[in-house]
Amino acid sequence: MAVKRSSETMAARHPEVQSATPGRSSTVGIRGYRIRDLAKAKERRREILTGAARAFAHGGYDATNMDQIARECGLAKGHIYHYFRSKEEIFTEIRVDAVSRALELLTAVAPLAADDPELALRKAISGVVARICDREERYEPLLPDPVSLSPENRKRIRTLGRRYERLFAEIVRSGIDQNIFVPGDAKLMTFIILRAAFTVANWYREGGKWKPSWIVEQVTEQLLRSVRQPGARP
Repeated sequence: MAVKRSSETMAARHPEVQSATPGRSSTVGIRGYRIRDLAKAKERRREILTGAARAFAHGGYDATNMDQIARECGLAKGHIYHYFRSKEEIFTEIRVDAVSRALELLTAVAPLAADDPELALRKAISGVVARICDREERYEPLLPDPVSLSPENRKRIRTLGRRYERLFAEIVRSGIDQNIFVPGDAKLMTFIILRAAFTVANWYREGGKWKPSWIVEQVTEQLLRSVRQPGARP
């Protein structure tokens, strides 16, 4: 009876899920609940990842527990466990989700490099800085991967990160080959550009005198200037 009441309570508070019914075709979550509203469940999952990213950014991975994540998300800890099995799973999904979305954006930009590598690099850099200035996404790209992550999860994150860096380097290499960017090692130049862009998070303050759009524009131009070949069109 207690289990039944618990299931009924979960379904009442969170209508996107309900107890799975044998014999009915449905999508079942990790705790055995049938997901009635996939869009709502996806939105809730995203809210948890965003709140957890804030918690990890403020307290660090090792010092942050599930209670703190739940408070940051404004949810009961039990509801967090409906979507994720552990703190490590949450952290891994934050990193995987963040890099996947960044990779999707970069994939759309990269083909521009064939005709206009500077435009492609401008869009790539501005995309990085804009995410840091975004209230919902600013913490995700900056979370370091703790040594306590399992080898499998570290590999998932590392594989996506390397794909992103390779694609970014291809844009830089295209600009070098077309004599638009200064000669150099495209991989090293990529590391320098990305690390410089990420440092915006160290000093950006929401509501400060520098507006996000201005920061994106200025940082992007500064970094482009560092690789632009002298005499190349601005």
